[in-house]
Amino acid sequence: MTAIHAAPQQAGPEPTGKSGIFSALKGHVDLFLNAGSLMATTLITSAFGFAYWWVAAHLAPQAAVGEASAAVSAMTLIGTIGMFGMGTMLIAELPTIARRKWDLISTCLLTAGTAATAGGLIYVLVADLWIPSLQDALGGVFGTVLLVIGIGLTAMTLVLDEAMIGLLQGPLQLMRNAWFSLIKLVLLGVVAIIPGLALTSSVLLLTWVAGVVSSTAILFRVLRRRGMIDSLRPHPGLMRGRGRATFDHNLLNLATYLPRVTLPLIVLATISKEANAAFYTAFMVLSFMAMVPGNFAITLFAVTAGDKSALRSKVRVGLLICLAGGVPASVAVFFLSEQIMGLFGSNYAKTAGEALAILSLTYVPFVFHHFFLAISRVQGRLRGAGIFSVFAGLAELGAATWAGYHGDLNDLVTAVAVVMAIETVLVAPIVLKVVFAPVADKSAVIEGVNVMSTTSLTLRERAWLPLEYIRTVGPLAGVDAARVRNALIGLHAADPTHRAVSRLDRTGADWQHMDAASFHAYVQDAVTDIGHGPVDFDVMTRHLQDEPRGHHPVRILVGGGYFALKVSHAYGDAGPVNTLVHELIQAAAEGRAARIAPSKRNKAALPKAWWKQFGLKPGRWKQGLSFARPPHDEPSQTRPWQANLTVVTGRSGQVLGEMRTWRDQHAPGVTTSAITFAAFTAALIELGLKPDLRGGTFLADARRYLDKSVSIDSNFCMGPFLTPPSLTDPLAIHQTLKAELATGRILTMMLLREGKIMLTGTPGLPDPYPTEIAVAPQPRLTFSNQGRHDLLSDLPWAVQPAGRVNQSVPTLNGPEGITLTTSEMNGVLHLEATFHTTTYDPAIIARALDLVCSDPAGLIMAYR
Repeated sequence: MTAIHAAPQQAGPEPTGKSGIFSALKGHVDLFLNAGSLMATTLITSAFGFAYWWVAAHLAPQAAVGEASAAVSAMTLIGTIGMFGMGTMLIAELPTIARRKWDLISTCLLTAGTAATAGGLIYVLVADLWIPSLQDALGGVFGTVLLVIGIGLTAMTLVLDEAMIGLLQGPLQLMRNAWFSLIKLVLLGVVAIIPGLALTSSVLLLTWVAGVVSSTAILFRVLRRRGMIDSLRPHPGLMRGRGRATFDHNLLNLATYLPRVTLPLIVLATISKEANAAFYTAFMVLSFMAMVPGNFAITLFAVTAGDKSALRSKVRVGLLICLAGGVPASVAVFFLSEQIMGLFGSNYAKTAGEALAILSLTYVPFVFHHFFLAISRVQGRLRGAGIFSVFAGLAELGAATWAGYHGDLNDLVTAVAVVMAIETVLVAPIVLKVVFAPVADKSAVIEGVNVMSTTSLTLRERAWLPLEYIRTVGPLAGVDAARVRNALIGLHAADPTHRAVSRLDRTGADWQHMDAASFHAYVQDAVTDIGHGPVDFDVMTRHLQDEPRGHHPVRILVGGGYFALKVSHAYGDAGPVNTLVHELIQAAAEGRAARIAPSKRNKAALPKAWWKQFGLKPGRWKQGLSFARPPHDEPSQTRPWQANLTVVTGRSGQVLGEMRTWRDQHAPGVTTSAITFAAFTAALIELGLKPDLRGGTFLADARRYLDKSVSIDSNFCMGPFLTPPSLTDPLAIHQTLKAELATGRILTMMLLREGKIMLTGTPGLPDPYPTEIAVAPQPRLTFSNQGRHDLLSDLPWAVQPAGRVNQSVPTLNGPEGITLTTSEMNGVLHLEATFHTTTYDPAIIARALDLVCSDPAGLIMAYR
């Protein structure tokens, strides 16, 4: 019996009992919260806006409503232009500055308000001198002054809303817009009941402007109450150095905004008023759909402006949500276009039913264009994106004009759709490059390693990348470090792309294949000689546990007749690792090159196995998608804690026979691993540790679901949490595990895990350990049966089977966890219990293994 006390690890798993895609999405709350607030803003303002104009139409003269709506349209158009890129510039700048945020915001508000007011005065002058219809709509001196003020305020509030997004306070801009929508509607009702007050266009406009002012005042009150405003001192000097970026943001904004608002005018000019009414309605349906990618894109820009390293994962998540949710919706609109337009009237359906179907095909181009703009903003490529958008907008308008003069509405929207499809072909590679481009790993260059080629890790290899485990065997004869190095050099010469002789790039998730000179230097670090004299194999294991995770997928210590190997779980589980251990030791003993045949990667093995298990068998779907999760623990008193991983080992040459004798009498058909697990649980209870009996994690090999012709040389395991009726009853454990494996549920769990990696990227390192645990921890049990290791029987052992060391040691474990690993070799049962000495006393765990090795039947019968 030996105890291995490992030095504290820097990282480790913190069990949460949650896995899969939905838990992965929780890492993007900022994206969902702020994008959701923008979408909610659009919905609320649209709903209340419809209610406002519906009430106005029933209470005010039609002419007054027409003049007021024209004024609001002018406020929106000129106010948007008057922002002059200030809002998007703030989104880019606010995450990067620590002080004077509100000084910069107030400066931008004042600048935008001034520019928009100047634009409003120009609008009034042009209307008064040259456009009589707009002059009549100004509503006199009071209405004109109110319009100019409203234009300035609109620009300022638009900038303020985007500043809230830049501060990642999307819910606050939602609150302001909700108050604005509600206040103007309430004010409309109030002025309608005031005796003698006529509802003129100026009065309607006054309710609108009062809503803007009141909602902004409420927002600032909330901001001050929360202590979020440090200062409000506009300072022109703060714009120094930001003028070019502001101009580029404005160019990009106008290049994408103006073509959209101009399209209805082209329809009106080239076809007819009736066609424009139907087109405008159809275009609003498309705009409602495009709201999702548009808001995700602007939020993506906001949340990654200060953290460009998050761009890849945020784009992945945002693109997935927009395509997964929007494409089915666009397909539905395509097939239901006439029915949708029929809601507005039969003439609308007749005129623009087919046009809406064509427009629905532009949803995907909208998605890629919006994400292209966001990525360009984050990466600082504003000028190029702005120039591209200018030409793209001109192409859309040019195509629409030509088609409108030479055809009907369907021809016009088809021309626009074709141009947008061409734009997608040009911008989609930029978006997809962010999603799929490998992350650069510079460490190889720094270390002088010549990487000839790379092979991307499969999804299942990436899933196991943070984990490693140690295999220690001995004593052996004729094996030393030099011979092991030569065996590896020979393997590299025969197959330089073999994973055992490749470099593991955790950042880019690649296997890096080196040239011969680089590998000769690399293997000197990969294999360490600890001398020919007597060594303590426990010390060897402890040394490997203490080493931080690096770029060696295989790390070896050799000396004193012992061979200790730390291998990345991305390389493989027990089967592939035992093959590697066997071949390296045999080749070293025989003085030859190691020979390990390459195997197919079988990337589609998992989905094929899942489809075979569930695809055409709907009766299994419910069972295959329901998982038992670790029970939720109630809050309890905690104490400070730090990691200190330890392994206690044991072996016995007689106990397997005793187990089989007991099994034949009391539980026919039960496996010896189930007996071992139950006996270990009973031993912990016997020694007063009170393990958590609600369930345990049982590691299982999923190769059982593959066709016999399919081999997997990497890791193909999963550890479901199971709840046997009793963890001290071998029969209960055996039946529960057998029933679980019969469902094939672990295939679904593996697919969900790989889906999570596709969303969030490769987990290169484990999560940090917690700093506190419960004062009275309960052992959380994990059971791993590695089966028979008789493959290693013909190694050049220096002792008989009963004296051989055959350890399988995890390098990570939960703070309150105990992992029991079992294996058989030449009739000897080998046990390893992994835990933290800062949680449990090693002497107690060692005593528990002693009891399992000496009297498993007595332990089980005592608690049966």
